[in-house]
Amino acid sequence: MAQAECIITAIRELMSRGLPAQSTSSVRLAYIEFVAALAGNVPRPIYADVDSEDLEGRADHLEKEFAALHVYLPAIIADTAHNIPGGTLDCRYLDNLFQDLSADALAMVRNAAEEMREHENWRAS
Repeated sequence: MAQAECIITAIRELMSRGLPAQSTSSVRLAYIEFVAALAGNVPRPIYADVDSEDLEGRADHLEKEFAALHVYLPAIIADTAHNIPGGTLDCRYLDNLFQDLSADALAMVRNAAEEMREHENWRAS
């Protein structure tokens, strides 16, 4: 956990060296928080002898990644939509697409973990 905090601090320092930070930039803040969330959630490797716990761990990892993206995505889309004349970006539609994608991806990995768990239980009995 301490290593993740060091990584997050280092990323924030590197990002602050670019253009002068605008304290009112919600997009910049959302981006910094998104990158920090990614850096603090490093996936565990999956080896050849994968088991259901490995897949559950990967699903948990993806769930956190999707949660971080779900915070960042609306911020960047809303800012983009705000700057487009006529408001041609439908934020609700994009949010629904994201919800479907993340739910399907997580379900796929969790279902694979469940199938593997059933196979492991069958072999153990």
